[in-house]
This record gives sequence, structure tokens and C-alpha cells, in this order.
Amino acid sequence: MQLTPSQKQEIVTKIRNSSTLKNAPTSSALLQYLHEATLKNTVLKEGVIDIEFFGSKEIEERNNPRVRVNVYNLRKKLVSYYTEEGKEDLWRLSIEKGQYKVSFAKSEIYTKPKRKINWKQLIPYTGLVIAIATIISMNTTPKAPKIWKSFLETEEHSNLFIGDHFGITGTTITNGYGWTRDFNINTTNEFYQLLDAQPELRDKIKPAQYSYSTRMSAITTQKLQELYQQHDRKFEIRFSTQTSIPEIKERNAIYVGPTKNKNQFLTFFNEGNPYCKIKEEQLVVSKHPEIKDIKIPLNSKTTTEEYAIVSKYASIGNKEHFVFFSQHDIGVSATVAYFTNLDSIAQFEKKYLPKHQHFTAIYKVKGLNRTDTNLKLIQVIPF
Repeated sequence: MQLTPSQKQEIVTKIRNSSTLKNAPTSSALLQYLHEATLKNTVLKEGVIDIEFFGSKEIEERNNPRVRVNVYNLRKKLVSYYTEEGKEDLWRLSIEKGQYKVSFAKSEIYTKPKRKINWKQLIPYTGLVIAIATIISMNTTPKAPKIWKSFLETEEHSNLFIGDHFGITGTTITNGYGWTRDFNINTTNEFYQLLDAQPELRDKIKPAQYSYSTRMSAITTQKLQELYQQHDRKFEIRFSTQTSIPEIKERNAIYVGPTKNKNQFLTFFNEGNPYCKIKEEQLVVSKHPEIKDIKIPLNSKTTTEEYAIVSKYASIGNKEHFVFFSQHDIGVSATVAYFTNLDSIAQFEKKYLPKHQHFTAIYKVKGLNRTDTNLKLIQVIPF
């Protein structure tokens, strides 16, 4: 028996949604990438994977430990999956040592047949169960707001991306050993570019195994969870420093966090907005038929006042993004609170989105101790 491409994808999806890979976003996205590349008969080499998956700008002739280490970790997780959660799976996925292609083989482990259900005995109760379930569903699940409809009225979960900060482990400014944040280094790729420019640091520093996020991430996650729970929907949490482009493409995505970490959603925002671009730490609004060209500075030098950007736009793969940008915590926290409140959402939709699905909104936010005290709308640009 040969598996069809859709059957193979079902196996890959099951593994990615397992407990083993659920909290390992890089391994999960790498598995999807290798599977798709195998189906396309892509010649998978370390240099190709480094460019297509990790976003390197050129193929390096020397050995690439980053690719090998990540594939090695993925193989270990597959072994762990089939030892526990997937031990009774009929088909097994593997990536042979020394190769990067994904293969499938039928398991030799015997699985006890499931007991057959006598459907004739259940028929009299089927209608009653369906009626009760329908009544419960109608009475407990509210209608999704228009602005969130594509996120809340779909069978597919959303991904929530937290804007965290990349870190470096090594000698600190106090000559101790610890975690360091460099605002110019926001990805693994940028870290290795630093080592290429300063090879004397190779034995002194390395990428940290963890990043950090601020109180904003907890506050916004709570607000979004309350909204999703009201509509009986779920989202999965990811972190921007551990995110790949294939992972962003797979589902509708929400991003909450700063712009100063140079996250990948800045590129998607610029591609998805016809009149707005974020360039050189400022928002540029131009070429709109009714709105004057303006430039909004995003690099606020104070933590008590800043601009925040909220935008919903169509993205690659027929997916949508809902992003909340600001330099510090107060802008993101304030706008997420606004766009998860059903009353404020209804007012916003009625006034600004009677004929449009997508928009970019600009706010000026004042606050104290990273808590907003005033939210002022500057401009809404529907499209």
C-alpha cells in the first residue's frame, strides 16, 4: 500500500500537534519544510536548508552545524514520539541519518482491532443527541465579531506570536557569565553574521537557549484567551525569535510585541498594506487617495508615551494576520485590550469598517509603569 500526499500530510500534522513537538516550534516547522521539500523532489543539502528554511543569504561551503544540530534534534524528537504517543501508529515517519528526506514505512507493531459499534442500537438516540448539542451550541457560543470572524469561525486554530528578544550567553559587561541582549542582534542568522565579522568572539559567546519577553506578553495573552474562549476557539503560542517563515504561513497569525526586535511580521505588514510601510523605525503613510502623507515615529524615547499600530491584512497562503506593534509595552497592551472588548469592537466596526475587511489603525498611547492611561486614535486606514 502506497500513501497519497494527503495521507502523508495527515501523518506529519499529527506528529506536529503531538505533545512531543507542540512546544518545539523550530523542530515542528523544520519537519513540515523537509516533508514538503521531499514531495517536490528538492535536492536537500545543508546549504539549501540554511537558505530556504533558516533564511541565510548565501550558501556557505564550510560545514553548517546549525542545520545538522536542528535535524539531529528533530530525529531525537521523532524517536521520542514513537516511543510514547505514536507507539501504536500504523505508519512511521523517519529521516535517515546522513539524509534530509522524509520517508514513511508501515509499522510492524500489531494493533488490536477496535471493538465494532452496533449503530442500530444507537440510531434511536442519535436525533436526540444532535438536537441537544445544537441547542447548547446556539445558547453558549456567541457570534464572532466581523473583525475577528476569519480567526474565530474556522476549524483551524490560530497561532499567537509573542514578540520576544534574542539573547546571547557568554561574558557579560561585568565580566561574569550570563545572558546578554544586543538590540542589533535579533536572530540566529544575525548572530552568526557577528561571528563572521568578529571571529575572536567564537569561543566566548553563543546563542542563548532561551529568550525573554516582558509583562506585555502575559497581559495580551490573557485578553486574547478570554476572547477565544468565549467563542470556543483555541490558539497556540509561538515566539518570534524561534519562528520560521513556513510556520507563519501555516495558519492565521496574531503578533503582539515591539518593532525594535526586527521581527519577521514587519515584512509581512509592509507587503499586506497598500498605503502603510514601516521603515527605519517610523510608519510611513503615502499614496492614499484621501489621506495626506504622514510619518509617525516609532522609536519613542520615553516609556510613558508612544505610538501603537494595529493592522489586519491578508497574507500568503490565503491566511490573515492581526498585528499589534509598538516600541514598549503600553501601546500593545492598550490596543489588544481595545480590540478584544466586544463593545469597543462593535463601535470600531460600525464607524470604520462598513465596507472593508482590512485596516491599519494608528494610536497614541500614554501610560505609567507600563500600564496605559489614555488611548487616542490618530488615523484609521481601511482597505
